[in-house]
Amino acid sequence: MPIVWKAWAFFQRDLHTDLSYKLSFAFQVVDVLVGVGAYYFLARVMGKAALQGYEPFAFILVGMAVNGYMTTSLACYSHAIRGDQPLGTLKMVLCTPTSPLAFIFLSSLYPLLRAAFDAFIYLMGGVLLGLPLAHVNLPAVLVIFLLSELAFSSIGILSATFTLVFKRGDPLLWLFGGLSWLLGGVFYPVGILPRFLRGAAQLLPITHALVAMRAAFLQHASLGTLLPQIAILGLFGLVGLPLSLLAFHWGIRWAKVTGTLSHF
Repeated sequence: MPIVWKAWAFFQRDLHTDLSYKLSFAFQVVDVLVGVGAYYFLARVMGKAALQGYEPFAFILVGMAVNGYMTTSLACYSHAIRGDQPLGTLKMVLCTPTSPLAFIFLSSLYPLLRAAFDAFIYLMGGVLLGLPLAHVNLPAVLVIFLLSELAFSSIGILSATFTLVFKRGDPLLWLFGGLSWLLGGVFYPVGILPRFLRGAAQLLPITHALVAMRAAFLQHASLGTLLPQIAILGLFGLVGLPLSLLAFHWGIRWAKVTGTLSHF
């Protein structure tokens, strides 16, 4: 079966599941828009104070959009394992010509596209409240989005490996999610942190994704201007993704050998 048809089959399955809960789907969109309104009024309380040169509402909104798709990237791979492992679906799929690596990527396809859609809703909600689009460099935004997804996914796949092997909640999600929220510059500039925490923030991909995404979306920054962030995010993906895939492959083999592939 060609990989395109497999991808379409996985996408249809997850889309059908999502749309089968129509109220839930609608409420998620409403939740995003309510959040946009909350950030707008929070920014008005902050007045005209510039955050790294950006208007507060724009700064916070882009931060929340990036944090949203980062959170999905961290969680969707382990959620695929948790959802399919106890039902025996994972074991059955891996008895087909579908490889473990294809399974983990295809299972994440719909959640990642849905996360991109949610980020779009965040930003369009912001536009309705006055966020300008005149300074958006769309090609740069797409490049940063794809590179940051690769970087976040490397951590997400490690999270799935932990779930596969240890059958318990994954501390990687808590660790990277919490640290990214605290240190990555979602709500406030990294520059206000103590010096040692500023250094730690540079080890998180979201820090560089936020710097680049804000510049591309709000200042029409060119790819050349964003080259330092592009290089760092590319390095996160180039090093982290192969290592995480190797770890996941090892985790599948370990689960097969120990007979725990369908245990949870």
